Parts: sequence; C-alpha cells; structure tokens
Amino acid sequence: MLEKDIENLIAKYPDEFFPTSGFQLIGQQVRLGRCFADIIFKDKFDRNIIVEVKRGILSRDASGQVMEYYGLLKNEEPESFVELILCANIIPAERKNFLETIGIECKELGINKLNDIASKYNYQYLDSKVNKVSDNLSDSSTSLSANQVWIFQANPNRYDILNALADDEAETEKHWLVNRYKNEIAKGDIGLIWLSGKEGGIYAVAEILSNPELLFASEKEEKYWIDSDDKDKKKLRVKMKLKLNLLNNPITKEDLRKTAGLESLSIFRQSQGTNFRVNDNEWEIIKSKFLRNF
Repeated sequence: MLEKDIENLIAKYPDEFFPTSGFQLIGQQVRLGRCFADIIFKDKFDRNIIVEVKRGILSRDASGQVMEYYGLLKNEEPESFVELILCANIIPAERKNFLETIGIECKELGINKLNDIASKYNYQYLDSKVNKVSDNLSDSSTSLSANQVWIFQANPNRYDILNALADDEAETEKHWLVNRYKNEIAKGDIGLIWLSGKEGGIYAVAEILSNPELLFASEKEEKYWIDSDDKDKKKLRVKMKLKLNLLNNPITKEDLRKTAGLESLSIFRQSQGTNFRVNDNEWEIIKSKFLRNF
C-alpha cells in the first residue's frame, strides 16, 4: 500500500472516513505556491479542508508541512475558511493531543480499515505485487520450513515498520534486534515480523540468515528509526531476508487469537519484548490457515 493509495481512497470515498462532513472533492495534489497539497475538499459549510496523508507513523514535521499549506491557501483565498486534517496509519497519542490543541484534526487510518474499504469498492493497490517477495516459495531455497520459528516485534513508536516494509529501494535483507533467546535463535530459523499496538499482527515472514551477533543496521534501515537514541548503534541482531511481505494483507492478531490452537501464542501471554517463540504446532496452523495461498 503506497501513500498514494491512502490518498486515493480518501479522495474517492470521503464519506467512509468522514461520514458526517459532506466533503466534496476539489482536487488531489493541488498546487499551492511551490507545494502540492495531497487533497482539498469543500465541506457542507463551504469551508476548504486540506488533508495531508502520511503512511506509517505521523512524524513530527507533518504539522509544519500542513500549516504551510494553510498559509499558502489563505494567501490565494484570504476570505476563505480553511481547516486542516492530518491522516496517518499510526498517530502517537501525545502528538495527536498537541496537534488537536492547535486546531489540526488528526485521523488515524489503520491498515485493516483501509483494506476493508479497498475491498468494498474493489480498489486495487498500486503496489499489489508487494505480497510476494519470493516468487517460488515451494523451492527448497525459499520454503517456509525451519528449525524454529520466532516472532520479532516492531514498536511503531520506535521504528516505522510500515514504511520500511513498503520501501522499494530498501533491500529485502533486514537486521533485527535480539533481546531474548540469543542462544537459541539461529541461522535457518524463520522470523515473523509483528507490528505491536492496535493494528497488531504478522506483517512479513523472513528467513534468518545469521546467528545473533553485534551488528549495525544498514544505512537504508536507519532512517526508519524514530528516536535518534536508536540510530547508529551496534546491537545484538540477526540478519533476515524477507520471504513474504504481507503489508497489504497482514495476519491480524484478532484473526490469530480466534483460531483454534493459537490462543496461547507467547506474544498474547506477555506482549512486552522483541522476541517470542512459536512452537511447531502453532507454526503449522499459521502456515495452513493463513499462508497456504503463498
């Protein structure tokens, strides 16, 4: 799912996101001076509504960007009323509170909600090919068999995993922190990349390429760390290679939790941490129920 896909869904089906606002589309990528606003609507009160769309976590600089659009539009139409909305997959509570205090509405648009709306209107994501990283998962070099299987959890307030997984320029090889089971996680195992929080679930499947060792993240990965304290640090990590990118169709924690045999996944019993064990029976259920089409 590209940022453009989120923009398109909002522009085409505003009532799904803002059901009582009566939004009428003025345009997408509307030029304002040297900038382009993602979406501009008119609402039922004839106000201009500028909507800025961000994939992944809402960054600190997004408010400055949308405020610049506000000023540019007011320069063009000084008598008009202008309202601002920021949309993102994940909006930290403290950022939402601050932005709404200064009059910028925040709208969190989870992947699952976007998927439901896309499915309802048969909208095809521009990057629909993202689900498959490896084209032949039955081949012995890319199979989903492993000695052991582990969940590697991503905290979206620390690492922008959604944009990291959607980045076409980033290599499929990742470096992932190991905080537990450092003597058990090993080359040849399978890692399930898990997003924590409300949108929790499995967003990718990877093969572990190395035993845990002190490593830096790659330069292309570093930019997705939110806090500077997490950047440019040699830490205990494993190298991974993505086998399945499930960004457009994640296996949600709700679906996993209600599946017989998966109710006691270790991440459900204790969700704090980075690394969690998946037993053989649980992995067989996940493969047969959720990954059989891959």
